Amino acid sequence: MKTGRILRILAVAVILTLAMVLIPATPALALPEITLSPTCGSVGTRVTVTGTGFESFKGTDISIFFDNIEIANSPLTISGSGTFTTDFEIPDDTETGMTYVRVRTILGGEARKSFIVEEPEIRLDTSEGAVGTMVAIEGKGFYAGGTVDLYYYRNGSRVNVGDRVAGPTGEFTYTLAIPDSSAGEHKIKGEDTLDNSAEVSFEVIPAITVSPSSGAIGGELTVSGTGFGGESDVTIYFNNIMMAEDTANKYGSFEVTFNVPTLESGTYGIEADDDEYNRAEATFTVAVGASLDPAAGFAGIPVIVSGVGFKAGTFVTITYDGLEVATAIPGSNGDFSATFIVPDSTGGNHVITITDGTNTATVFFAMETEAPLASVLLLPEDDTKTGAAANFDWEDVTDPSGVTYTLQVATRDNFAASYLVLEKAGLIASEYAIAEGEELEPSSKEASHYWRVKAVDGASNEGEWSDVSSFYVGSSFTLPDTVRKVLIGLAIAGAGFLGFWMGRRTAYSRRV
Repeated sequence: MKTGRILRILAVAVILTLAMVLIPATPALALPEITLSPTCGSVGTRVTVTGTGFESFKGTDISIFFDNIEIANSPLTISGSGTFTTDFEIPDDTETGMTYVRVRTILGGEARKSFIVEEPEIRLDTSEGAVGTMVAIEGKGFYAGGTVDLYYYRNGSRVNVGDRVAGPTGEFTYTLAIPDSSAGEHKIKGEDTLDNSAEVSFEVIPAITVSPSSGAIGGELTVSGTGFGGESDVTIYFNNIMMAEDTANKYGSFEVTFNVPTLESGTYGIEADDDEYNRAEATFTVAVGASLDPAAGFAGIPVIVSGVGFKAGTFVTITYDGLEVATAIPGSNGDFSATFIVPDSTGGNHVITITDGTNTATVFFAMETEAPLASVLLLPEDDTKTGAAANFDWEDVTDPSGVTYTLQVATRDNFAASYLVLEKAGLIASEYAIAEGEELEPSSKEASHYWRVKAVDGASNEGEWSDVSSFYVGSSFTLPDTVRKVLIGLAIAGAGFLGFWMGRRTAYSRRV
């Protein structure tokens, strides 16, 4: 017995000695490991499996399983590097949830990693809003690379609102404008080609829009509503005053038009209520406004200016291109009427400004742009002689804006500035007599004077020049007024002396 105990001690010592020799000589090997890319996705997702640390199994086969089913690329032979890479596609019949990828060696060892098969899901960036709201939809868990159809449910039916191709792991994004639909919850659903589906709810809330958002008293105002009860009765109020009624269509939409009531300028609430207790609000700003009657015409005509929304009892000033033409005092509702005469001004649009110092309105008056006709020359007749103090006459030209005339006399028929001897603008009458100091120089038939006339209306529209006519000026001698008066006085004195002398001579003859 003592001998057996000694033998056991010696055996242990030998084993320990061998272990101390052998352990330092054996290199440390890394444990086999696998990684997955990606680690989650839907059916159809292609998964890459990468293995490292399989040096101990080089030259041997390994088997790869997904959800306990061997993949198509299995088994694989481990190379000398101890690594491998392969891929596979998540099968169509895979259940959602967590499953595993397993790599088994010939010795029965196993390395594994989890993979999450995502369930179809869609999410919205907002869960409520009015018709027309832009909603971002994010989906995942659909068939990778397959088409996802999107549906919107309303009035017991569904409408296909678009589609998207799912990404490599079954994800997609889509932006949807909420279609016309009545108030309440509406389902949005996504479906792929494998009948994978997911849905989410969106709540449509009532809303109204006002067009325009501001305007003058009496102007047309359109209120459009969406998201009310289907075929419900809707009442519209302006500043708590009932203005209109309508019936929404089956999708809860309506549109009514009415005139802005008489109120002072300011911002007022507009409300729409239906008989299903749906309600929406908006605002409208009553602004000052003005109109002209007529809004187009001629210089010199009367124009009526009407204004609304101005401060009651204040002083309103009306200007035409900055020139004050009228004033008025609005009544209790801020309305007024005033008349002014259109001043002479150029053809085209002119700014009429109405202001009470706080509120201002602008309208436009369109001045006529039609030029007057050309005149016909009368005197002097063509190619005739006249005196240095000639008289000119031509036919009248009529125009709604009134006319003035421009007369030109020149020594050449081109009427160049260097040849002009007389130019008169703004003549009211259709005639002109040469004034003292304007006498024309003598001319001959071969070197005549030439004259022409054109009409200009009150809107500064210039007519065509008349035809050109010629005349020549005869020689004349004209004494100065002082000399003429002296000679007249001498003639009178001479006549008196002659009469006196003749009287005495007659008396003397009788005495003899």
